[in-house]
Amino acid sequence: MSDFIDRIKHDAFKGDYLTRLLYLNIGVFLLYSISNAFITLLTGQMGLIPRLADDLLALPSTPWKLATRPWTLLTYMFTHFSFRHILFNMLILYFSGKMLMEYLGEKRMLALYIYGGIGGGLLYIILYNISPILGAGSMVGASAGTIAVLVAGAMYLPNMPVRLWGIFEVKYWMLAAGIVLLDILSLTGSNAGGHIAHLGGAIVAYFFIRSMRNGHEWNVYLFQVIDAVRNTLYRNSRKRKGFKFGERNYTKYEEVKTKKSDTPKTDTAKMDAILDKIKEKGYDSLSKEEKAYLFKISKDQ
Repeated sequence: MSDFIDRIKHDAFKGDYLTRLLYLNIGVFLLYSISNAFITLLTGQMGLIPRLADDLLALPSTPWKLATRPWTLLTYMFTHFSFRHILFNMLILYFSGKMLMEYLGEKRMLALYIYGGIGGGLLYIILYNISPILGAGSMVGASAGTIAVLVAGAMYLPNMPVRLWGIFEVKYWMLAAGIVLLDILSLTGSNAGGHIAHLGGAIVAYFFIRSMRNGHEWNVYLFQVIDAVRNTLYRNSRKRKGFKFGERNYTKYEEVKTKKSDTPKTDTAKMDAILDKIKEKGYDSLSKEEKAYLFKISKDQ
């Protein structure tokens, strides 16, 4: 049992980006479902957790609500409120993500998921505020990012055979084109927001692959942000660990001091001998080894 838990921990925090996306989506869904079950049993209020999750995690269609909850542009793409919803999205993400990672790498796959989710969310907000038939609402789900990964794979490997339900074999581009066509035909249906987000993810995938072929890598910008956040968190954690109440943190100074004072006496004597030789006979009198040693010391200073 402990080995199984250790494996889950490893996959969730140190696995490839596809595995981490799957764990994050499933983890959020389990947290929502379990907390909703217990709160409902203990309080009798069935809508408490759904309302709270909708307020904190779902993407609102009204701009003023988004202004007060800007984080929802990211959190919505990791949130699901029904088992059927998350099952469908994770199956597509797993198979299309595996295929894309094999040919384009996991960094591009992650960038497509994030950019596709943001693009789908923004298109959802724009259309919900300019269309006379769409009212205010909110949206959750990984569909936009998942469709972005799928469409990008179809653009990069259009003729790859894909077997549907283990029976019908079609080309990859046909599958992607069929899904996009269904989304267009369903724009005025009951799940208009989800289909709009799908189209946003597909549009992002198109420009992502097109830019990649022209030598412009969008994933570079994403990982610059990730590295900046990671470095900030790392510096803050180091400061917290090195600081004790009522004491100053001399760690860095002591490390530098130790490095300088730990220079062996033999090295000092060798350096003095080389300097004396230069003083008496000039720099050209040094051997290759002595010149290399002097160069090395000057670089380390």
